[in-house]
Amino acid sequence: MKSQKRQRGRAGVSLLFSLVLAACGGNDNNDNPAPSPTSNAPAPAPTTTPSPAPSPSPSPAPAPAPSPSPAPSPSPAPAPSPSPAPAPSPSPAPAPAPSPSPAPSPSPAPAPAPAPAPATGLITTGNPFADALFYVDPDYGTQVAQSLTRVTASATDTALVKAAAKFPTAVWLDRIGAIDGAKASGGAMGLVDHLDAAVAQQKALSGSTLKPMTIQLVVYDLPDRDCAALASNGELSSANDGMTKYKTQYIDRIAEILARPAYAGLRIVTVIEPDSFPNMLTNIGIGKTVCDSVNSKGVYVQGIQYTLNKLSTLKNVYMYLDIAHSGWLGWDNNRAKAIDGFKTLVKGATPSGNLGIIRGFASNTANYTPLDEPYFDGTDDNVKSGGTTEFYEWNRMIDELSYTDKLRTEFVAAGFPDTLSFIIDTSRNGWGSAKRPTKAAADVDDMRIDRRNHRGNWCNVKDTGIGERPRANPDANRPHLDAFVFVKPPGASDGTSDSTATTPNAEGKRFDAMCGSANVDALSGAPHAGQWFHDQFLMLLRNASPAIK
Repeated sequence: MKSQKRQRGRAGVSLLFSLVLAACGGNDNNDNPAPSPTSNAPAPAPTTTPSPAPSPSPSPAPAPAPSPSPAPSPSPAPAPSPSPAPAPSPSPAPAPAPSPSPAPSPSPAPAPAPAPAPATGLITTGNPFADALFYVDPDYGTQVAQSLTRVTASATDTALVKAAAKFPTAVWLDRIGAIDGAKASGGAMGLVDHLDAAVAQQKALSGSTLKPMTIQLVVYDLPDRDCAALASNGELSSANDGMTKYKTQYIDRIAEILARPAYAGLRIVTVIEPDSFPNMLTNIGIGKTVCDSVNSKGVYVQGIQYTLNKLSTLKNVYMYLDIAHSGWLGWDNNRAKAIDGFKTLVKGATPSGNLGIIRGFASNTANYTPLDEPYFDGTDDNVKSGGTTEFYEWNRMIDELSYTDKLRTEFVAAGFPDTLSFIIDTSRNGWGSAKRPTKAAADVDDMRIDRRNHRGNWCNVKDTGIGERPRANPDANRPHLDAFVFVKPPGASDGTSDSTATTPNAEGKRFDAMCGSANVDALSGAPHAGQWFHDQFLMLLRNASPAIK
C-alpha cells in the first residue's frame, strides 16, 4: 500500500507523545485466491459474485509519505475452484520584605535518571515476541490522530480511535524510497528513524532493567511483484534491471542498516514478500503471463533466496515467509504445491541447505479469514458443492487455526525443524458486526463467521472488524503459534475503488476490479492500496471482535 503524506498537527504530536510513554506490547496486502486444485469432486455452483483472480490482488504497499506509510496489502488469494485436494494565575501580592539574611546556597540540580540497566535475554533463538515490548509506529499514530480530528459522531468512536493509537503495527518497506523515508520534509519515517524510535521506546518503557523490544518490518519490493495482481505490482521490473536494483539498492541497504551495533538489542521480525511466491505457485500455466514469466526466469526464487541469505547472518533478525491464507492455499493440491515450493526455496538460500534459517511463516497478511469457525468443522458436509454450502468449495481448511496447524504438521514432515512457528495477521479478521452469528444453525451459511459473499473477495471488505489484539503465545495448546500480529495496519486501504485509475501510479498501484462496484463485498470511496482509509478504519474499530474496551 502507498504511504501517505501527513500534516503533523498538535493532535498528532500530542497523541504520538502519549504513544511512546504508554504503549507496550508488541501493514497491508490483498490476496486473490489461488486457483483451486483440480479434483474429481463435483464442481460447485457459480457464486453470485465474481470469483477472485487466481492470484492475490492488491499487494501490500505502504501508504505514501508524509504520513506514516501504511503497510501494503497482500493481494487476495485467488479463489480456487472446488477441489478436494488500525493563563498563569496572578502572583500573590508581595509580603513585606524581611530583614536581610544570608542567601541560602542553591540546592544541587537533581541527577538525571540512570539509563535502564542491560538485561540478559534481549536476543533469543526462540519466539521473538515472547516477554517483549512491541514497537508502536509513530507514523501509524499520526494517521490515527488524523482520524481522531474527523470523529464527531459519538464519544464511543472517540474512545475507539484513542485506543487504536496504541496498537503495534508492522512497518512496510514496499519500495526503495521507504528505506530513507521523508521525515526531514514532514513525510514518513525511514528505516533508521523507525529503529531509532524503537530503541527510544525500549528505554522509555523498560524501567530499571532494559526489556526486549520487538519491531516488525515487511520486506516487499520484488521485481514483477504480485504477478497476477493489478492493485500492487510495485516499482521494479525484471525486464529493466529490477533484480540488480532489488539486491543492491534494496536488500543490501536494509541488511546493512539492521546490522548496525545501535540496533543489536532489538528483536527485528521480518515478514518477507507477502503474496508473490504463493501467487506464482498457484497461477502458472493458466494464462497469467507475468506469473509464467517470473517462474521461468526464477525471479521470485532468486530474489527471496538472496534476501534469506543476507538476513540469515544477523542473529537478532527473525524471518517469517508469507504463506498466504487458508482460502488460498488451503486445498490439498495447493497446499502440496506450497510445501514443495517453499522447501526448495528455503533449502536453496544457503550453501548448507539449512531449512531452519527461517523462524516460520506469516499467515493471513492483510486478509479477512477468521481465526476460527466455532460452530462447525471442515468435514465434507460443510465444504461440499451443492450440499450444505458452496462457500468453501471442497476446501477443508475453513479458518486460519486449522490451516496453520495443518501446515506445521506437513512442513515438519517434509524436513523443516520442529521449531517451525507461525504468526497470524488479525488486523481485520474479527467479523464483529451485527451480522455475526451467535450459535449453530442448520445451514453452514447461516452460522459461518466469515460473512463474505465469496471467500476470494479480499478488497476493503464490508462488515469486517479488528480481530484478536497483538500478543505473544496466544494459544497454550499451540506452542507453534508465536503471536497474533497486525501486519497490515487497520485503516490501510487494500486498493482503490476508482475504476478510472487504470494507469499505474509512481508506486505501481492501479485499479483492480476486485475493489470496484462489481464486487458486492468491497467498500466504496477507497483510495489506492496502502493509503489511509478513514471510513474503513472506523468500521474495523466498531466491528472489532473481541470488542475494543
